[in-house]
Amino acid sequence: MTKDQAILKSLDGLRYEDEEFSDYLYDGEETSNIADHVTGGVLSFEYDIASGSLIGSVEYQLSRALSSDEVAILKEYTIEQLLDGIGSNFSQERGLDGQATPFINHEQLSFEQTS
Repeated sequence: MTKDQAILKSLDGLRYEDEEFSDYLYDGEETSNIADHVTGGVLSFEYDIASGSLIGSVEYQLSRALSSDEVAILKEYTIEQLLDGIGSNFSQERGLDGQATPFINHEQLSFEQTS
């Protein structure tokens, strides 16, 4: 196992629970429309042995199914939080503590709505 793989594997199970993504849904004009129906949103990471990669996830709980437009709004909001909100806070805190920090590749982001 390479040093990089060992670092990725060491991050398996990492969760950033200081903030939940749903905490800030009321702050935006578009997201405030879905804020009553979306809770949760903890950033977590899982090491995938098959691909040798670290997979980050944000899981929301919904009180009802979202329309495709609402899913698009939530997806855009999540990307913005990963890049310049909660994701930035998470990275800065870990970096200041001298801890390894995963890079979040938002280009491979996928959404799944399950019941």
